[in-house]
Parts: sequence; C-alpha cells; structure tokens
Amino acid sequence: MEIGEFDDEQGYIHLSVMNMGVPVIYTTNQDNVMELGYKKYGKKYRSIINLPDFAEIKVSEQLYIKFHGDLNHPNSIVFTEQDYQNRIQDVGNALNIRLRADLIEKNILFIGYGFRDINIRLMFEELNKAFFGSIPKAYLVAYKYSNELQEICDEYNIVLIDPMKEIPDSENFKVAFETFIRKLTEDTRFIKHKNSMDEFFNPTSTETQKVLSKLELEILEKTVCENTFDVALRSFREVFDLTIIPHDYDDRVKDIFIEIAKKVENEKESNTLSYALVHLKLNKHINKMLVYSALMTTGCKRSANSKYGENHFIIIGMNGIKESSYILIAAKAIELVYDWGWKPTAPFVSNIGHWVDRSGDYNSLTEPLKRYISSWIDKLRKDCVTVAEHPIKRQQRLKEGLFSHNMYQFNEAELTIYEQFINCR
Repeated sequence: MEIGEFDDEQGYIHLSVMNMGVPVIYTTNQDNVMELGYKKYGKKYRSIINLPDFAEIKVSEQLYIKFHGDLNHPNSIVFTEQDYQNRIQDVGNALNIRLRADLIEKNILFIGYGFRDINIRLMFEELNKAFFGSIPKAYLVAYKYSNELQEICDEYNIVLIDPMKEIPDSENFKVAFETFIRKLTEDTRFIKHKNSMDEFFNPTSTETQKVLSKLELEILEKTVCENTFDVALRSFREVFDLTIIPHDYDDRVKDIFIEIAKKVENEKESNTLSYALVHLKLNKHINKMLVYSALMTTGCKRSANSKYGENHFIIIGMNGIKESSYILIAAKAIELVYDWGWKPTAPFVSNIGHWVDRSGDYNSLTEPLKRYISSWIDKLRKDCVTVAEHPIKRQQRLKEGLFSHNMYQFNEAELTIYEQFINCR
C-alpha cells in the first residue's frame, strides 16, 4: 500500500485527476501514490488527515483529503467494520463535517468509485432528506458499469456516467475509462483556461480592498500637518493606494491631498505627487476636480527649460477626470496659486496654455463659467508677462481651423457640476 517512487504509466489516472486543477480531492485510499505524484511534478498541495491540518491550508494549495486516513497516522485509519461504526457515530469528525459542507455547496465528481462506503452513502441519504433532494448535482464516472451501481446512484440522485457509452469504440471498459478521463482532463483544462482569460479581460468580481477607517484618517491628518512633503506623501499613499474611501470621509481626504500639494517645493515633488492620484478612489466628482486643480497648481514650482519659460507638466490621468474639463480645473489652479500666496511662474503660465488647448470649447460654457475662466487667466497673464498667445484666443483660433471637428461641446449636466465647482474650496 506504499510505494517508493511514482510511476507515470501506472499512475496515469492519478496524474489526470491531479491535473484537472480542482480545489479539493477526496480519497478513501490510504496509500502514498498521489503524494509522490504531487512531489515529482512540484505541484502545491496540502494533505488533510486530521483536524489540525485544516489550520495549515494556504490559498494556492490543492487539498488532498484522505477520508479514511493515512498509513503513517495509524489512529486516522478507517479500515475495519468497527472503524466504520466509530466514524459514523462521530458526528463531530472534522473530515465528515468538511465533506458535508462540500456536498451542500459544490458539485461532487466521483471517479472510479464503487460507492460501497456506508459512511458516505449515509451522508448522501441524510443530506438529501434534510434538503429535500435539492443538494447540488453529483456525478460518478464508473470504472465498470453495473446495474447495482446504477440503482445506488439513482437512489441518491447521482448522475452515473458509463465510459463505454461515451467512448463506444473502446476495446474494453478499462480503455474506455482511461480515454474518458483523458478527455475530461483536456476539456477541464481548456474550460479553466478560457474562464481565466475571460475573467482577466472582463472581470466579474473585484479584489478584496481595504476600507479607510476613522483612526487611519485622523493619524494621517496629523502626520501630514507635522511632517515634510516626502513623509506626508509616503504616508498618504500607504493609506490610500487602492483603498475604498467612505463617502463621509471624501471631503477630508481631498483636504489632506491639498495640504500635501501646498508642501511641494520643486519639480521632482510635483511629479511624484501626480502618481498619488492614479489609485485615489474619491467618490465626489467635484473633489476629484479640486485635487486635480491642486496638482496643477504645483506646476508653479517647476523650473523653466527654455528662454520662453516652458516646462511641460504631463499629468497622469485620474479616473473620472476628462481632458475636456481641464479649462475649468486650470482656472481653479490659478485661483489656488493666489489663495496659497504663491507667485505665478512662466512654466505655470505655459502649462495653463497647454491644458486649455486640450479642453472643451470655451464658447460652449455658460456666461458665469466663461467670466470665471477669463478673469483668472487675464490676472495670471498680467502678473506674469509672457509672449505666448492668450490661451482662450488660441483655442478659438484652432477651433476655426483644422481642429474644429475635435472641439468638445459641454453638455448641460457637466455645466451644472462646473458651476458648483468654481464656488468650491
């Protein structure tokens, strides 16, 4: 009942079962054949023999549950009639409990199983009675079909599969069984691969994510207030990268980001701050626009790369923020420059022009929005003289030329949000 080395030819069915990639395999065998196959091919698995083994399970491991024990653990073996009676009477046995749970929630596939185990038959009878025959469908691939086996399967509502009927050209039942298992393995692997690819390109479930707590928020507010830009930003990203932000904390998170933006002193810090927006999951659209404005404001801290004061600030996109709204966000950034007591710089003026170029049509905005934008741009150009063309005039000139078909027209819903936005802090 124990071997020293796994033989691929003799262990073909073991390999097939192993390679199906199912999460849990039960066996009533007490030998070491399957374990040697796992080890030979470096596959992750967890042999489950007693209750303590369940505590050691890791997510990536396939479970190999030895339902009737293991030869190296004599106390676990179910072999004699008395052993069977003891197992049946032990309602708290961990392996029995696990099998009951799997029978209730999963489709069970029996392979080459004679169904002579009274313990498992009683479980089926018990569960079918308790759940009025509505437990998930189970299937049994017969090694050799018999009327007796068919009667047992019918009694417990198990679908019996006869390989000789599935593979009618087979020489005998042994060849039919092995051929069917080979086809089953191939089909299973194909379906699992297809499902994995479908899930990758069209996810149906989301990864478990952390939710921001009040304590984390309070600690971060204090950390940002008392520390340098580097410490503040590192702490911010540790807390908020891919973290779900409750709606009630949205405004406070926005304020924390703005406080970090105020600490920016140079181009490098301005660039690193932009990465913090990639995975920041704010809920309110206006708050997203406000943090984007704060990021644009840090363009004031960039150094000129040419005699014309240019230094293009390429901002990484944020979910929910369209380039068409840049004209409003950039105007708010100018307002923040003055609110923060910063002095406008040539690189900032140059970038305002770039952002307006990529925005929606200025003339499709409401009059209050146009006044807001033009007044701040005019003030900026007055306080920081530049030879560059006025951004709004340039946009309209381009609109009349080659880019007319690309100029985005704002809709009514956007205009409503933007009018709220320009009055926010």
